[in-house]
Amino acid sequence: MSASKPESEVEPTAAEDTAPEEVVASVEPEGEKDEQSRLLEQLDTLTAEANSHRDRALRAVAELENYRKRALREKTEGRKYANQDLMETFLPILDNFAMGLQVARQHEAGKAFAEGFAMVLTQVNSWLESNGIVCLDPAGEAFDPNLHESVAYLEHAEIPDGHVIEVNRVGYSLHDRLLRPAVVVVSKGPAESTEA
Repeated sequence: MSASKPESEVEPTAAEDTAPEEVVASVEPEGEKDEQSRLLEQLDTLTAEANSHRDRALRAVAELENYRKRALREKTEGRKYANQDLMETFLPILDNFAMGLQVARQHEAGKAFAEGFAMVLTQVNSWLESNGIVCLDPAGEAFDPNLHESVAYLEHAEIPDGHVIEVNRVGYSLHDRLLRPAVVVVSKGPAESTEA
């Protein structure tokens, strides 16, 4: 029989000199650090991706809200100014009606008709006002180039410079939009005497 020692009596080698707990303790921290750093990198990547998706979702919500507000504003403006073309076509008819009324009032035979037509004109004007159409009759007011169209610039003894002397045709506005400017004659003040 050989002189070998039983397995239980085998002398430990240098690698086996250390206790098993010490070997595990020395190996695990290094492996754990690699695993932790890998997990932290993965967490950072996923956090950045989640933030990116969150930003995109917030932008989409904001864009949708802006679209909703813009659509509501356009719908409101569409209703508000829907009759603009119709009113612009109707205004010359209204002018002719008013001129006919003036002529009828000047003749004795037309005065009875003029009273009835004046009532109709009053009703039409109140209907226009209820629909946001305002008549611009700037007689005696300061000239405003945004609302008035000047056809003449005359001297006037009583009306100050830059004010309307006479209105040739009234203007109209629909809510805050000008449908038609008032056609006016503007004063340039009293005539200056040329004394030598």
